[in-house]
Order: sequence, then structure tokens, then C-alpha cells
Amino acid sequence: MGFFTQVKESFLNYEAYREFAFQKRGKTFKYFFVLFTLVFIIGGIRFIGDFKNGTSDIIATVKEDVPEFRLENGELTVEGQQPIIMGEGDSAVLVIDTTGQTDDSILDRYIDGVFISKEKIVVKENPQLRIIKFSDLKDLTFDKQKLLDLLPMLKWLFVGIAFFAYLFSITWALITTVILALIGLFINSMMKGRLVYNNLWNIAVYAFTFPWLLEMVKNLVYPGLSYFWVIKWSLAGYILYKGIEAANKPVTTGEPPQPPEDMVI
Repeated sequence: MGFFTQVKESFLNYEAYREFAFQKRGKTFKYFFVLFTLVFIIGGIRFIGDFKNGTSDIIATVKEDVPEFRLENGELTVEGQQPIIMGEGDSAVLVIDTTGQTDDSILDRYIDGVFISKEKIVVKENPQLRIIKFSDLKDLTFDKQKLLDLLPMLKWLFVGIAFFAYLFSITWALITTVILALIGLFINSMMKGRLVYNNLWNIAVYAFTFPWLLEMVKNLVYPGLSYFWVIKWSLAGYILYKGIEAANKPVTTGEPPQPPEDMVI
């Protein structure tokens, strides 16, 4: 049975679980790996587009809105009219003034904020203040052009984030199949079935196929859908039940082969 046939049979033909339950664990794991990787990549298309657009917006904002500046010999100089004040209400603010007309006491009006002067950066996280002195960076030279040159490297940040997100997601997906298989032990016991844990893990992987596909569509169309996990686990639980029921049906041509004893999840 090919990969896409297995995908289709996993939610359109519960009788297929009689085969899924007793197949080798390696075949099931290969199916799990290929399926989840495809779901992760396709489901991440929207995130990739949003990240690309967000990166372009950041570059455009820096070009248009950030004034020319230069950090050199432990001092910061900023061109244009100052102070530059960016913030909303009295909750948070960013103030830049390298002329000396304004000092960090301006932060007293706000709960949180950042004040940047010629000599230092003051970060207020109510009620604490943290100070970064430019004199500690006197060997560093940095300006707007160097900032613009660095921004395209955000794509490598994305690659790193995507890699770790994939590792975390596939690990969590594997854990969810283990949890579902444990639930399957209880269901199988209630049915007085003949299945063992390895059979139930196989069934759990295939039972999650349709919920994962739905989750992929949700991520593409409406990523903010609340309580989707309830739908996901309810569907997986129902398919698990039907799969266990089908796998426990008696056969007329002899018992299906039991999995090797060394199979351990």
C-alpha cells in the first residue's frame, strides 16, 4: 500500500486498520515522518509569506523612518530634530535625544520605556532601570547603513527558527501518538481486544492523519481558530476507536501476525 493510499485509507476505510495495526513499526514510523514533514512544510507556507513580507516591511521602515545615526568612540550621534518620541499613552515609550536637551527623567512619566542619549541607553521595566553605557562599546563603529546591510540576514534567522520549530513540532507530534496509544490501551481493554501496545501505536499514528491534515488547512486559512485542539483530539479519538474495533475483528484465514517482541516505543 503506497503512502497516499495509506493517507486516504486512514480515514475513508476503517477496515484498513486491520493491516495498519499489525504492520512493522518501522513502516509506521516512515509514514509518520513523511506525513508530518509534508504537513509541516505545507502548513508553514503562510508563515513563510508573512515572514517575508514582515522582513520587507522592516527594511522599508528602517530606510524611511529611522534617522541617520552613528555610534563611534563610545558616543552616539543622531541627525534630525530631537527629541524623537515614539509611544502610546503612558504605558511605554521610546525617546531618543543625543543633544542633551532631554534626560532619562522623562521615563518617570511612563510605566516602561527606553531612553537613548549620546552616552547611554536607559531601559525602564517598571520599577527597575537598566543602563547600557556606550563607553563600554568604544571599539564598535555602527551606523544606519551597517544596520541596513545586516537586515537581509534575517532570512538566516528564519532558517534557524524553522529548523528548531520542526524539531519541536515533530517531537511533540510523536509524543501525542504515544499518548493516544495509551488511551487506546484502555479502549482495547474495554473491548476485551487482543491488541498490544505496538499495535495501538500503529493505529494512533494513522488515526492522527486526518486531524493533522485539518490542522494544516487551519494554519493556511484561519491560524487563529480557538480550541482547535478539541476538534483535533476528538477526531483522533473517534478514528482510534474505529481502528481498534476493526483490528479486533476475527479473521477467517488465520490470525494476523503479531509484531516482534522487541518492538518498543
